[in-house]
Amino acid sequence: MMKKFYLLIVAMVLCLGANAQRFEYQLGLKGGAGLDWIRSIKEDYSSKDNGFCYKFGLTAIYNFGENYGLNTGFNVLGSKFAYTVKVNDDETFIESEDKNDFRATYCQIPLLLKMRTDAFGSGLRFFGEIGYGFNILVEGQYSQNGIKKATPFRDVCSSFIVHLGLEKEVLNRSALQFIIGYDNFFSSMMTMKESKLSISNLCFELGFLF
Repeated sequence: MMKKFYLLIVAMVLCLGANAQRFEYQLGLKGGAGLDWIRSIKEDYSSKDNGFCYKFGLTAIYNFGENYGLNTGFNVLGSKFAYTVKVNDDETFIESEDKNDFRATYCQIPLLLKMRTDAFGSGLRFFGEIGYGFNILVEGQYSQNGIKKATPFRDVCSSFIVHLGLEKEVLNRSALQFIIGYDNFFSSMMTMKESKLSISNLCFELGFLF
């Protein structure tokens, strides 16, 4: 399944690259890594661990003005996180802990409004992006106390995305980007009604627009 997914990514890159126009459209690549953390969970959890996340993908921007544009494309977003829950045995009254470990990989399709300043210095611009992310589950793993169990993730979920960054013009019309990205999954990732779980992540990304 993962091989087919990556082949689809390559096909989309080639297709978008062939149709991109130099002045109105920009096509780019980006990637980065950071931390994610559990935003909400069922009430009886005892502790939670910050996890690791990574993100890479294709950026496609339509500039409808000098300082405004629409950003879409797709990202491969991976997250790894864990939490511990205290469990009381009703018969023995012995308290124990369950360690829950999660891994998830999503194909994220963002739709963002991009706003940037006029160029200053040697082709520098500050910019911000804000919008929505549609996340499709590609692969998920779940284990409890080291034992693999059925994956409890939803097939799709939604997120709120904010980017702050610095853009440096290079090679005439291209640009190098430094981005701090915040991604808040505001819908539950879980299929279990009793375990509402959402995550947020903070990634530091490097991008290049052609």
